Amino acid sequence: MTDEHDHDTGHDHDETAADPRPRVRAIQSLLVEKGIVSTDAIDEAIAAYERDIGPQNGARVVARAWTDPAFEERLLEDAPAAIDEFDFDVGVQHIDVKKNTADVHNAVVCTLCSCYPWSLLGLPPTWYKTPSYRSRMVREPRAVLGEFGLELDDGIDVDVWDSSSEIRYMVLPRRPEGTDGYDEDELADLVTRDSMIGVERLDAPGTTDAGPAADGGYADPVNAFADLLGVDAEPTFSAPWQARAFGVTVALYDEGDGFDWSAFQRRLIEAVEATPADAYATDDDRDREADAAATERIYYDQWHTALERLLVSHAVLEPDSIDARAAAVLRRFGSLPDREPRRDGRLASLVAASRLVQTDRNRVFAARSVARRKSMPPPGFEPSVHMS
Repeated sequence: MTDEHDHDTGHDHDETAADPRPRVRAIQSLLVEKGIVSTDAIDEAIAAYERDIGPQNGARVVARAWTDPAFEERLLEDAPAAIDEFDFDVGVQHIDVKKNTADVHNAVVCTLCSCYPWSLLGLPPTWYKTPSYRSRMVREPRAVLGEFGLELDDGIDVDVWDSSSEIRYMVLPRRPEGTDGYDEDELADLVTRDSMIGVERLDAPGTTDAGPAADGGYADPVNAFADLLGVDAEPTFSAPWQARAFGVTVALYDEGDGFDWSAFQRRLIEAVEATPADAYATDDDRDREADAAATERIYYDQWHTALERLLVSHAVLEPDSIDARAAAVLRRFGSLPDREPRRDGRLASLVAASRLVQTDRNRVFAARSVARRKSMPPPGFEPSVHMS
C-alpha cells in the first residue's frame, strides 16, 4: 500500500471539525453499519484497557524474572516468546526488555508520538505523552530522572530507548533489597508502572512513606515532574469520546481485518507533528489538572485525526459521509455537553488533505483472521538507543 497520496482539495471542513466528538461518533456508526467492526468489539476494547490490561501484567513478568533466572534469560533474549508463557489475553509481539544493573539504568521514551508497551503496562500516563518528556528525555535524561526524584550516581550509565511503531521497550527494574523469601505475587505487588518505564527505582519494602498503588503509581505522588504536569490521579480516559476514538481503532485492529497499524502510526506521527508546541502550553493561572486534561484532549484528537485520515485515504469511508453523519449527530444532540476546546486548524487541515487520494484498500483491510487481542506494531525495526 502506498500511504503518501494525500492532496488538499480546498474543500472547507464543516463546523464539526472544530469538535472531534461528533466525528468520532460518526466514524463509529458508519463502520458498524458497513459491518467492518461491531459495537461489542469497540466496547470490549475499551473495557479491556480500562479494567484488565495494565501494569499488573508487566509486574507479573518482572516478578517471574526476579525469581527464575532461566526465565529472565529467555526474557532478555526473546521477550515475546518468554512473555507468551503467561496467559495474558494480549499479544506481545515486537517488544524488547532492558535490564537495569548496578552499572546501567534504562529508561523508555517515544520521541515521535507515544509508542508504549500497552499489553504489559496498559495505557501510557499523561506525562509520557507530553512534548516535554518526549524531547527532554533523550537530551537530558539525568535531569528528567532527577525531576522524578531519581538521582543516579555519575558512575551509572543511562540508556534511553526510543520506542516506535515497530518496537516497544520495557525496563526490567532491579529487585529491591529485603525481599528474600518473597513469592511471585508478593514481588509483583512491589513493581510499579513507573519502574518499568525507567523513571523510578524500587526501594526496599517499608522504606518509603507512600507505597505503590494498584494502578502502578503512588497513593501520594511525590515526583516533581509528574506533579508539575498535574497527573497524579489519572483516569484511563478523561472523556467518553476519547475512549470511543481509542476503542474504534483498537477494535479495527483486533478483529483481524488486516488493519495496517504502521500506516495508522504514520498518520498519528503526522498529527503530532502538525500540533504546535504552544497548543500544550497553558497560562500561569491555570491549574495543573487543566494542563493534564488539555494534554489528554490533544492526544486523543490526534489519535482520531490519524484514524479518520487513514480511513478516508484508503476509501474505507467517504469524507462526505463522515461530514453528513457528524452533522446529523450535532442536530440530534444539539450542543454536546462539556464541549471540548476547538481543534487547532492544523489538525483540521490534515483531515481535509485526505479528501482526494489514490487508494489501495486491500492493504488496510484484508481477509479476516480472528486473533486474540494483539499488540500493535509490525516487525522490521532495529532498536535505537540514546546514551548519556
